[in-house]
Amino acid sequence: MDDEEKIARGVARGIARHEAARAEAQVRQMLGCLLLFAVLGVGFILLVTYGN
Repeated sequence: MDDEEKIARGVARGIARHEAARAEAQVRQMLGCLLLFAVLGVGFILLVTYGN
């Protein structure tokens, strides 16, 4: 295997790691937004049910 193939594999591996990290960050952000939406929904239901 020559140096160009090693470099190409290293670049491909780095891009794959970057894409995996980006996808993981997007999942965390989505779950955080869903959690916030759920908390606000429960708060609104409690406000409507027990609020004066």
